[in-house]
Amino acid sequence: MNIQCLKLWCVIVLTPSLNKSFKFQSDWPYNNSQSYLFQTLLKDINNDTEKLFEQTENEYIYTTGVNYSNNRDLKKQKIYIDKDINITKVEVLDENDEIKMKMNFNNVDMDAKFDDKYFELKQNMAVSDDVFEETKTTGKIEDIVYPMYIPANTYLTGQNVVNKEDGERVILTFSGEKPFVFVQETVSYDEEMNTIPVYGEPLILTDTIGALSDNSASWVSNNTEYYIVSDALSQEELVSIVQSVSVMPVSK
Repeated sequence: MNIQCLKLWCVIVLTPSLNKSFKFQSDWPYNNSQSYLFQTLLKDINNDTEKLFEQTENEYIYTTGVNYSNNRDLKKQKIYIDKDINITKVEVLDENDEIKMKMNFNNVDMDAKFDDKYFELKQNMAVSDDVFEETKTTGKIEDIVYPMYIPANTYLTGQNVVNKEDGERVILTFSGEKPFVFVQETVSYDEEMNTIPVYGEPLILTDTIGALSDNSASWVSNNTEYYIVSDALSQEELVSIVQSVSVMPVSK
């Protein structure tokens, strides 16, 4: 799976294993901190009025705040710049100054050229037949997945398995102070390439990219599609549940 930025307002997430692409109408890459984008690193430096600057014998170091809207545990970053004004490394830290992400730049080419077809959808979806042969889709959910994180005083009260035309759907209902519904269903490979419009903002997970709105989240992983919907959860709680499923699923 990879991500393309075709225009400021469009983000395309490709899933070749299912012959699907997901289209977000979003300027998400430009409104959030991104350790791999020079533009957003410079924006973070310019926008932080309380940034710290340090000069050593071999490099300059900026320490700035960050805006990772989907991970509030990330509080600041250190941007390392050599004497030739090339960014060499970015470290993203939590409130305890523990490094949570690190990006190393081994080579910087400001004059890089890309083929005209580099950002064409069909070109990027053109992966070998061997990949599709190795992708196994199923019409049945063998193991039901349960969140590792559930808000306090919230508990599982319902579990229903529903047959659909091309597979199976499992609906888990959680009740209590923070009620929500967690749905997981089988998905299959499309014979014809399909582009699906998506409502919400991209949500980066361990092995995929999902969609996050004010009261719902959805994502596809291991040929299973997941949805979480709630009018009671904050967006931070919603993300915590999603991450607890995507990082280390628990089933029984």
